[in-house]
Amino acid sequence: MDERQSELLLALRQITEAVAGENSLEKAMNILVQQIRRATNADCCSLYLYESLRDRFRLRATDGLAQEAVGKATLKSGEGLVGVVGKRREMLDLADAFSHPNFKYLPDVGEDEYHSFLGVPVLNQGDLLGVLVIQSRDQKQFGPNEEYFMLTLSVQIASVIARSRAVEVDEEKNIRRIHGLSGTGGLAIAKAMVWQPSVSIDQVKILHSDDPLMQMELFHQSMFQLQVEMDRASLKMQEDAKSGALQGFMSGYGRLLDDPTFQDEVDARINDEGLLASSAIKLVIEARLKQAEARHDTEEMVDIKDFAQVLITRLVHASARDFEVSGQVILVVDSLPAAMIAELPRDKIAGFVATSNNMSSHTMILARDLGIPAVLGVSLDLNAIDGHTLILDGRRCEILLDPPQSVVDEFSELLGQNKQQSDLFSAELDKEPRCLDGKRIQVQLNAGLNHQEGENLSAITDGIGLYRTEISFMLTQTFPTEQQQYEWYANLLEQFKGKPVCMRTLDVGSDKSLPYLPIKETNPAFGWRGVRVTIDNPQLLRTQLRAMLRVQQKFGGVEIMIPMVSRPDEIHFVRQMLSQEAAAIREETGTNFPLPRFGVMIEVPSLIYIMDDIINDVDFFSIGSNDLMQYLLAVDRSNARVARFYDPFHPSVVRCLAYLADKAAQYHKRISVCGELAGSPLGAMLLVSLGYENLSMNYSDLAQVKYILRHVSASELGDLKGKALQLSDPQAIRDLYVNYARANGLSRAIDFSEAQKKAYQVEADALPDIEEHRGRSV
Repeated sequence: MDERQSELLLALRQITEAVAGENSLEKAMNILVQQIRRATNADCCSLYLYESLRDRFRLRATDGLAQEAVGKATLKSGEGLVGVVGKRREMLDLADAFSHPNFKYLPDVGEDEYHSFLGVPVLNQGDLLGVLVIQSRDQKQFGPNEEYFMLTLSVQIASVIARSRAVEVDEEKNIRRIHGLSGTGGLAIAKAMVWQPSVSIDQVKILHSDDPLMQMELFHQSMFQLQVEMDRASLKMQEDAKSGALQGFMSGYGRLLDDPTFQDEVDARINDEGLLASSAIKLVIEARLKQAEARHDTEEMVDIKDFAQVLITRLVHASARDFEVSGQVILVVDSLPAAMIAELPRDKIAGFVATSNNMSSHTMILARDLGIPAVLGVSLDLNAIDGHTLILDGRRCEILLDPPQSVVDEFSELLGQNKQQSDLFSAELDKEPRCLDGKRIQVQLNAGLNHQEGENLSAITDGIGLYRTEISFMLTQTFPTEQQQYEWYANLLEQFKGKPVCMRTLDVGSDKSLPYLPIKETNPAFGWRGVRVTIDNPQLLRTQLRAMLRVQQKFGGVEIMIPMVSRPDEIHFVRQMLSQEAAAIREETGTNFPLPRFGVMIEVPSLIYIMDDIINDVDFFSIGSNDLMQYLLAVDRSNARVARFYDPFHPSVVRCLAYLADKAAQYHKRISVCGELAGSPLGAMLLVSLGYENLSMNYSDLAQVKYILRHVSASELGDLKGKALQLSDPQAIRDLYVNYARANGLSRAIDFSEAQKKAYQVEADALPDIEEHRGRSV
């Protein structure tokens, strides 16, 4: 390494550290261009940031160009040398910029004297952030040292710039766009209400009392009060979410409320050590947290913290204020336990924002089930936004603080149009999904949390295509008994009499864990999960199969399928046990009954190529499109770095789905799709086009998909299959179905509505100096 390379390497480290140490984007950008100019001996260094909504680059910082042009000078993608670098996403090193055919002269920028040009794109996780440029008066290329330096620096500063832009301020308009780390879909407009109803365990100090009897009485009163409130919350959730199983969200609290050793330990701390009740609770809870941490049980840790927060709040009566508002608000909190969501008046909550990103999965599932838009993990001062107007966009995982009236008006129009569209879909929810050419598509429900709605859902669906039995397992403290499972399943079958109910055997592992069966693996997606777990625990599988068989004996209509199958012997093992237990129950009861229909989920690609070998072992197939696509494309869709590669219209995915449909038809076997693809409008159209007649989806997708199916022709969609299989570009395949939908008047059902496009454009125009590097929703 020569001396010049050593100098640039040292400068590289110094610049990266200096930029990373700045919280202000403006200051960080100014430091960046100034230090790059010095390090490269250039006469000018500038940073242009990309504005994706308008597909253009805006000068945001410079050391060498006219400062008056900062924030004003713009170039469209492909326009000028900056636009070429950005559009091609390639470095450009020129000795004479003026002679390049794409050079564009901007009179107010002040670059007349600069001949040489070196520009590099700034990319973060594949997203274009901007273009970094150095220029010199000399008519010569910069050379390999500077090229390497600029390319390396652009990579290292990309994440720093992206984080800095998470919160940006337009000083002139005093408007902020704030990005979160995760969230749930939906849009809300309302005043912010900062709510700090609780006391966290960290706020409790270790203090002593001279009246231990009084402290124990206060503790037990608080425990009783919390039990009453949990019961009330469970009833409220049944009314609001129409989901009796949602009471399971209180299971984490119930474990401690019903645990006599917890109460004994707190009493002992109060009595033996003379502690305040809150101090005793803190010490006992901290011990429980250490135990959960040792088991690597993150979900239990969150449940314990939530429980402690609610209990201590009740104990010390430290609510900042009662929740009383006259109209809808967007609730802004540090964190929000599931129990508190249940207590809040649903009609008053337009959405919620949390500074913490550590919500339990229970909380997020409950928010989605209640239809509450949310953005989590935002960086803001709670006290600075109380009462301010917010636009919350859960899909884009961001909020707008104090947007101009023009933006509020457009998003209000969008909300109105979304409601009209939703009302249109819902009005036809009870109509059967028969296509324009008479083809009847079976539309079933993916259930697990909402099965208590069975009576109503039975009337608007063709049964249950996927019953996630693991959800109920997650809401118990130990493995459920055969009788417990029988009662769950009997309740479900009672409500869906006459309709098929497809039960998936216990599917845990990967992102689904049980509090009493922690699975810690380096690569859980390819680890101990699905049928592998139940085969290794045959008694667990036997208990579940017996419960399912007893329900089949009483009601009929049961279908059983096994998840994550990759080998024929896995099918043989489960099927043999099913036959053995059916024979045992027949002998025990003296009654005969038919075996449930038996199927497998196609999620592991290895199963695709042995369908001929297993065809006589199964009655049906069900495609778990979420996992199948992740395995086919080698993409973790929850990983923001690669999520953009998760594309159901990838030609490999489309051809795989077509092959599976054709193979099932060849053997006259039913095949369905129960992943998210079936619940999306374009996805449903694609599947019908490929020959699928059975779709299973979440409740929230039923109305829209049924509406789509009633307004398309299955035969016309089938005519698109041949062309779709010939195309190699995912966007071209997608456009094939988009164009068909638009030609049949379904644009608003599959796209952003025109109002939504307009709303985002008005937002962009109102915030000219703020670029919108979008957060991703989880």
